[in-house]
Amino acid sequence: MAVGTQESSTDEAQKPKSKNIFYGWWIVIAGSTSQAYTSGTFWQGFGAFFDPIVEQFGWSRALTAGAVSLQRTESGAIAPFVGWFIDKYGPRRVMLSGIFATGLGFVLLSRINNLWQFYVAFTLITLGLSFGTFLVVTTTVANWFVTRRTKAIAIMSAGSGLGGILVPALVWLIAVTDWRTGLLVVGIGYWLTGIPAALVMRSRPEDYGMLPDGAQAETATDLESADEVVDSSENKNSKSTKKPVEVEFTAREAMRTRVFWQLVLAMGGSQLIMSATVHQIPALTSFGVSRTMAGMVILAISIVSLLGRLASGVVGDKWDKRRVIAVAFVFQFIGTLFFAYTSNNWHLVAFVVFWGIGFGASIPIRFSMLADYFGRRHFGTIMGIMMTFSTVFGVVGPIFVGLMFDVRGNYREPYLILAASIVFTIPLILTLTPPNQPNRSGFPVRR
Repeated sequence: MAVGTQESSTDEAQKPKSKNIFYGWWIVIAGSTSQAYTSGTFWQGFGAFFDPIVEQFGWSRALTAGAVSLQRTESGAIAPFVGWFIDKYGPRRVMLSGIFATGLGFVLLSRINNLWQFYVAFTLITLGLSFGTFLVVTTTVANWFVTRRTKAIAIMSAGSGLGGILVPALVWLIAVTDWRTGLLVVGIGYWLTGIPAALVMRSRPEDYGMLPDGAQAETATDLESADEVVDSSENKNSKSTKKPVEVEFTAREAMRTRVFWQLVLAMGGSQLIMSATVHQIPALTSFGVSRTMAGMVILAISIVSLLGRLASGVVGDKWDKRRVIAVAFVFQFIGTLFFAYTSNNWHLVAFVVFWGIGFGASIPIRFSMLADYFGRRHFGTIMGIMMTFSTVFGVVGPIFVGLMFDVRGNYREPYLILAASIVFTIPLILTLTPPNQPNRSGFPVRR
């Protein structure tokens, strides 16, 4: 076992045991639970705290949304280091430290009295979320699956869709208590849900005498050289199957490919819209929708996005991933148009359907494609670097929407502009081509 991925000298030395279920699926379930809570309380749910905080302190929306953009900036800046820590020390320790920091950040956020405290608390939340949620969970799941990778990431990310159930609950909690109590409850909840999930995380199946997707070899030699493996978790007849042939790129090798930079630009363009979700509840209320109904809309989006995620998990390992993402982006574009022109309930229904499906379907595919192109061994670091570049777009989104509202007095114009950004990403996606396997021997190498 590699020293860098060894979680512990005692309890990690033995292979996780499961008689009937491949251990990777337990990681998927734990990751899905973590993502559900994170999405419901932050990515989708933090908008419920936005208006109450602005109203109490009288801060501008652009200045307040700047903390969210700061979160994107810091998260992107440290993402490569998070990926390196995951690859080096394993996901469990990294996730535990991140969950503790996130919970503490929300507790401190519930006690703020001025803007600098707001930004300090958000900085701590940023560190915690970076080390304790999406990046570490996605990296771990990607390391445990190859042929079923899109399906596994789809199920894991489905938790984000289920997390939308918490949004109406947050709106209700703030209404019957106050935003400070809501933030305190959210912070404690991170510890109660995140710590058990972190304890399930493991580095790679090879460290425990297994192979990705549930195929299992009997010896260390088999792990390195076997062409035929036995799928012990799902094939009861012990039918021999081929071990998947994988590419293996270092971060530096990945950054030298054209496909890496195409992905950066394409995912960055879509990030402009996704990062502006913090304004969705305030925008809906400005369109004449009640806060209660706005919370229900976010819940509906979560449910529909769940269907999109699961659907992409079914087709993502069978169909051309580029076309799946392109269709998802078209749906996001149409959904954003309906959102910007919201004036009746039918517009809301169309927004929920198109945006929910497009947003949900795009998530599992993009990260599965990244692992397909560059391999598992350095996936955490490569994904972290790509997130750093994409963060530039994520920073612009919330500030741009907030500033446009402060200047123009409406949310329609900024969302129409953001809708246009998604159109330019589609050609970048459709023209992606898998990179050649790195040649480290000096001889020709075939993909």
